[in-house]
Amino acid sequence: MQAMKLSRRAAVASAMAGVAASAMPGPAGAQDFPSKPVTIVVPFGPGTVNDIIARQLGQDMTGTLGQSIIVENRAGATGNIAVDYVAKSRPDGYTLLIASTSLLLNQVTGNATLDLVKDLTPVAFAGRTVYSLFVPNELPVKNVAELVELARRQPGKLNYAGYVGGVPQFLGEMLNRAAKINTVMVPYKSTTDAQVDLMANRIQIWFTPVGSGVPVYNAKQARMIAVTGDTRVRVLPEIPTFKEAGYADLTVEVAYFLLAPKGTPQPVVDKLAGAVDKALQNPKIKEALLTQGVEDKRGTPAEVSAYLAAEARRWTEVVKLSAPAAGK
Repeated sequence: MQAMKLSRRAAVASAMAGVAASAMPGPAGAQDFPSKPVTIVVPFGPGTVNDIIARQLGQDMTGTLGQSIIVENRAGATGNIAVDYVAKSRPDGYTLLIASTSLLLNQVTGNATLDLVKDLTPVAFAGRTVYSLFVPNELPVKNVAELVELARRQPGKLNYAGYVGGVPQFLGEMLNRAAKINTVMVPYKSTTDAQVDLMANRIQIWFTPVGSGVPVYNAKQARMIAVTGDTRVRVLPEIPTFKEAGYADLTVEVAYFLLAPKGTPQPVVDKLAGAVDKALQNPKIKEALLTQGVEDKRGTPAEVSAYLAAEARRWTEVVKLSAPAAGK
């Protein structure tokens, strides 16, 4: 009789434990995700390309996922504040990072505490852009060949705008090596300040993302002479590439991608990836991004992972070659 009572108690306890376990929060599955708003963390301020992409994606993803997409700007420390915040967030798919090549450069230059590949989970690409090269209107050059010729005649006299550890710094060094010229980087903290000095001919070379350059180009405030894409940019089909000018080494793109905390369940990652892919195919969003110079780039989480690993290797080599100049 006593054994029977114990058996019944054990059975009841087991059943209650099962109910309690089912009620406890565990790793989210795709079938019940999301059950609350999803936050996309932007590592830079409002109005930046990362911010614009996040807000455009959010409009479509809200309808697809059935939950609001909150865009949160956490600028500072060249993006590292946002990276650290997302990496330390709960790996449940509710906190994402809209990252780009600039954050990868933090990593390869030793200015980051985390590794985008090892410490975060790739979700999806979110577009791509390239850089444009501007010269002042009064500079007597109309293409890359004429710029190189002028730089060779005046070694050390032409200046380019950059910021330490950023894409423009390395583009300037890459052009110096490829063309065998000597231009000098002038460090800037603000793109706006660099633009003002370009128009005043205090600097002669300005590398800036196409999205930032289009208004300057359209207003004829300076002369755009090349872009770093493998092909010409759709919004600027008249501007040749460095590759066309004979400098294929300056074929550089800036990719944007969404990352989640390490350990986010794969079904959740896949559901998010599907929502991003759908958003990027929305004609209105595609058009809005194109006006910012952001062109289509989509792919699976595995493709993002492979891309990041390859780009980390490439930029590591670029940084190594630029190390002597970076230490000037």
